[in-house]
Amino acid sequence: MADKTIEKSRRIRRGGGPCRNMGKKRHTDGHKPSNYLLNPPFKIETTHFSSVFHSEVCRAAKYKVHAPKCKCSKVDRLRQLYHQENDNNGSRSLAAQLRDLNISDPFDNLIVVPDTKTTPAIFVSNETTSNEFQNDSTLCERKLAYEIFDGSNEATSRDALPFKVSCALCLLSHQKNGFVAIVANNSAQELQPTISKARKAASETANHKLHSDHAHFICAVQISSCMSLLQSVKTRSKQGQIVSEIVTQLKNGGVDLPSSAYDAAWTIQLGHHLTSLLWLQGKLKNNKKSQYIMVLGYKDGPTKLALDLPGGKRHLGESTLESLVREVKEECSLELDKEWLMERLSHRYGGMLNEKSEDIHVLESDKERGNVYLVFQPIMPIK
Repeated sequence: MADKTIEKSRRIRRGGGPCRNMGKKRHTDGHKPSNYLLNPPFKIETTHFSSVFHSEVCRAAKYKVHAPKCKCSKVDRLRQLYHQENDNNGSRSLAAQLRDLNISDPFDNLIVVPDTKTTPAIFVSNETTSNEFQNDSTLCERKLAYEIFDGSNEATSRDALPFKVSCALCLLSHQKNGFVAIVANNSAQELQPTISKARKAASETANHKLHSDHAHFICAVQISSCMSLLQSVKTRSKQGQIVSEIVTQLKNGGVDLPSSAYDAAWTIQLGHHLTSLLWLQGKLKNNKKSQYIMVLGYKDGPTKLALDLPGGKRHLGESTLESLVREVKEECSLELDKEWLMERLSHRYGGMLNEKSEDIHVLESDKERGNVYLVFQPIMPIK
């Protein structure tokens, strides 16, 4: 019996006897089967974004829209897979499947890519080629937005959807995210009429429902105090003094803060966009710098505050100007005069002027290629 057991063990080691992988082809050289590229590496959809592309294929929580012929790394990888499969002579080539859709190159259009690790499919907006996009990028984006949101342009309808759609950086090179800095040269009182209108509009809207991103308060602060706060991160004693100064400015400006807490005991966090603007302002030379700025405030705890600028990400199909007007209203109830701004901004931000004739101070950062900061004094009509 022992001899039979030993002989059986020898047969298994020599490759004889039963094998767990029987019937399965092994690829010990690390390459995929030869027919791998005959199957499309990803699906391409051109219609029914919500009901098919999202609900049946991708099921992603977030999607990004890319410009025609963009150079983003993720799209580059997809393009390589596409061309690799397209060069294959198999009968199920991806190019053959696109002929009926009248698409010669899917990446020469606006495309939507799921913001996930894998990409089961992309959504191609037909007739938004690089030539058409160059002629009117906003019109092409609006066509895609109509397809994605089933013809609805209302922000409330978009918020109710189970997915979010945002612009990739390549798309923001055409129309950027907009942020606004309303400043004053001499005193905080110059900003008070604008702040009062925003507070009044917010109190009237509060009976209904404010936007989820709406600020807890609006106030004017001294730019030099904010700059000093940035520079005092490593000096706790000096930081407490500067925080006390800012808290005093907030209270003097009508912000309701608990009087029981010492002013120096507060923690103030400057938001990313306010910080970016301060650094950009600090680099300006031969320019009369403003003294006060209108900020949005958020109460993050019993003694924690955050300050930032109004503005945010633009929606698909919006210009920089349109997104700025919408974001400011959502975040502080202030309704900017769109026509007034259009007459003072260039085409690249959704205005009516050439770039050299802009009448509003515009700041851009090399580190933030997708954002732009509009700086102006409170002389603009407020609706």
